[in-house]
Amino acid sequence: MLKQIMDSFFSKVGEKLADYGSDTLRDKTNLKSTLEAMRNNLNALSDKAFDVENTVKKAEQYGKKKRKREVEKWLEQVKIIENKICTLEREVQTKGFLRKFLTGDQATQLSASVNKLVEQSRHFGELLVNVLKTWGEPLLITNLSGKMFKENLERIEKFLESDKSSIGIYGMGGMGKTALAKHINNKILEKYQENRVCWVTVSQDFSIKKLQDEIAHFVGLDLSDEDNEDKRVARLNRAIGNNFILILDDVWEKIYLEKLGDLLRLEGCRLILTTRSFEVCCRMGCQEKVEVKKLHENEAWYLFKKILEQDTALAPEMEEIAKNMAKVCDGLPLGIIVLAGSMRGETSIHVWRNELEKLRDPNMVQDDMEEEVFKVLKYSLHRLDLNHQLCFLYCSLYGEDFKINKEELIKRFISEELVDIRKSRLSQFDQGHSILNKLVKVCLLECMNEFWVKMHDLVRSMALKITKGKNMVFSKLYLKEIPNEEEWVKDLEKVSLMNNTMIEIPDGMSPDCPKLKTLILSHNPLKFIPDSFFSKLGNLCLLDLSNTDIEKLPNSLSNLENLKALNLQGCQRLVDIPDLGKLKKLRELDLSHARIEKVPQGMEELANLIFLSLIFAESLKTLPEGDDDSERWNLVLENHPNQVVLFQCDLKNEEEEDFSMLFHDNKFLVLQNCEGVRNFLLTDFSKSNKPSPLECLDISHCGEMEYFLTNEQFLTASQELDSCFFLLRTLESIMLRDLENFIGVIQNIGVAVKRPLPQAAVFSSLQSLTIARCDKMRKLGLPLSEFQNLENIWITRCNELEEIIEVQEEGRVVSLPKLRSLTLWDLPRLKSICNTTLFCSSIEVIHLQRCRELKKLPLHLDPTSPSPPQTLKEIRVSKEWWKSLEWEHPTHSHLLQPLVTFVPRLY
Repeated sequence: MLKQIMDSFFSKVGEKLADYGSDTLRDKTNLKSTLEAMRNNLNALSDKAFDVENTVKKAEQYGKKKRKREVEKWLEQVKIIENKICTLEREVQTKGFLRKFLTGDQATQLSASVNKLVEQSRHFGELLVNVLKTWGEPLLITNLSGKMFKENLERIEKFLESDKSSIGIYGMGGMGKTALAKHINNKILEKYQENRVCWVTVSQDFSIKKLQDEIAHFVGLDLSDEDNEDKRVARLNRAIGNNFILILDDVWEKIYLEKLGDLLRLEGCRLILTTRSFEVCCRMGCQEKVEVKKLHENEAWYLFKKILEQDTALAPEMEEIAKNMAKVCDGLPLGIIVLAGSMRGETSIHVWRNELEKLRDPNMVQDDMEEEVFKVLKYSLHRLDLNHQLCFLYCSLYGEDFKINKEELIKRFISEELVDIRKSRLSQFDQGHSILNKLVKVCLLECMNEFWVKMHDLVRSMALKITKGKNMVFSKLYLKEIPNEEEWVKDLEKVSLMNNTMIEIPDGMSPDCPKLKTLILSHNPLKFIPDSFFSKLGNLCLLDLSNTDIEKLPNSLSNLENLKALNLQGCQRLVDIPDLGKLKKLRELDLSHARIEKVPQGMEELANLIFLSLIFAESLKTLPEGDDDSERWNLVLENHPNQVVLFQCDLKNEEEEDFSMLFHDNKFLVLQNCEGVRNFLLTDFSKSNKPSPLECLDISHCGEMEYFLTNEQFLTASQELDSCFFLLRTLESIMLRDLENFIGVIQNIGVAVKRPLPQAAVFSSLQSLTIARCDKMRKLGLPLSEFQNLENIWITRCNELEEIIEVQEEGRVVSLPKLRSLTLWDLPRLKSICNTTLFCSSIEVIHLQRCRELKKLPLHLDPTSPSPPQTLKEIRVSKEWWKSLEWEHPTHSHLLQPLVTFVPRLY
């Protein structure tokens, strides 16, 4: 029976082979020529892959760019095909009809695959994307309040799991549409990691070109060289690719997606938008429409209490008043948040009653729901003192939904004399930060992170309504030309035209604005200002032309005798400035990054000048004092007194030049792009007889720097090194960035030491350590036993770093008693934070990301009574990395779990 089955099987196989062989051999009579053609195509493909690999590797070495995923997959497929063809060619060498017969069809398939890969390579467009923009960024979010928000969040999550491609979130201003969308943004990044999420804030004044540029920037595409709209769209479409989610926040009218790359025609791409209008959702074809409604009364009261941040329960009478105040907001989240924020810390029942009476004033009642929010916002603003109100209103000079840089804003507060001008500049900055913190605390400004704040569009609308009544502010965006003279009314006090695309001011234009005190034209490609322009602006106090393309300032600038602040920062084409001798009231002059070769005439007559910045004015040959040798560095009084910045200086000629003067009376030293910085100017330190305490050190792009000290120098106490050790002992902050040859803080510190280190306290004052992109450093090289004051460690993108703290003595314990924050990012070879027991009794935040070789947390948990440090508030890691950690005891993971915040894994 078995024989009959086998005979039948081989008979049928033979028939099939005969039939198949007959058909196939007719089509492939020359296997040799097929293989030769395939090999030629493969050679061309391999050459292309070699060029692509080299291109992306060169771009990736700086850490700012990363190959697109489709490029990475393509290169992987090329390698697979190369291996398969090599295997096939080896098999062809084997004699026998059957192997050659089977090879023919395989060769045809592989040849087709090669041709397909060649075709794919022709449609890559851009090969790279910006690393931090590749997959999207988690946004700062607040907890959503109310049953409705949770239901909407769940509804949108279900939508993401369906095959629908567009959703609209709508509702009136101040209802929390953007807050809901931010939660969706973060949820996608956490849960659907194959998707890229691009967030774009649209706002009322927008342009298609701006939206195109923002999306292009996200996908790593540069469209600045293309003006043709159809070509821009085609390039955008190719660069977007699949699995792309676009979130458009604050849409006011229909946007034609065909002009944004037509993403809904691409596989796996989706659109999510927020708008105040249900009609906009319909006109944009949203398949799902989610309405954000008012909070119920009990939900509104819960949110009010939460924002109030009351540690103890309110007294019954006070609680009743607070509930009535919450009712005034009529369930509008923004109104509740701002009102409750303005009442934080208030304990007097009399004040509570009085404020409720004000809110119920019939003169404040409005019928329109949005006006209700305005009423609450205005009330909350008036609870602030006048100075805080003025600083708040000043923020309306920035455009709608504009991300406002804190440092820039505070500099403008200082220039406008909205802070105490009698104080030092450092104290003024402290006061400015205090003002911003107060505005954030009462919820009139939104804190995006430690560097940026933002105004809600309704809050800004309220500010503009207030200033419009006083004819105070004139602010416009998306302008290609400066507004006509008719729009420059006589009562204007402040004009902001920042961040537009104005190239020139027409010849002969002369706005008649005798009350104008502030004029901001920054961030425009402005090249020309006519002499007539300033002729009727005699009371101008602040003129900001920063980051423009201006080459020459008009002579009429010399007649602005009331000018107190002139900002020309970032005017990299500016070569000619008129005589400033008449500007007796000038207090601030910022010429950083300007192209001038000499300081303006009349500088010696500016008796009130207290701030002068010449940082990075690389073409400058003489300083105001006229010292012929002073062109080697640029002096700046920036945020702090006693700060020196050296940029592109040659510090190699130590025998000819004495740089020891740099360390006299200077607390802040910045070295950027300097030559000759090998072991931190050790010789110059030793020359300084009376060095002042150096507090902050910032070194970047100094390619020759290798270390601070050698091990031998560190172990040897000598009079020559006394001043050096004194300076290093006083350092409070160290920043080391982009040092391609940096080996470590102390060379060979890891060598076993049998005797106590005589200079162990060399960094005893250090509070903050930041190191970035130092790719030769394998060991940090720190004598960490004496880092008793270290509070913050931030190390990122050091590709070779293997270990941070290395102790040679067995059983030794390392203690960092004041360490509060530890951030380690992009350290692909980091295996250990510390090779012995590490105590961090004050740690608050640990943030570890993309450290795939690291297997243990830097926390010591007592085995007898394991518990995390009481100070620890948060551990920020990716979910995948957390699951891969090794623990001394399985319970430790569960103990720390409540403190863990999972962040999206960014590639």
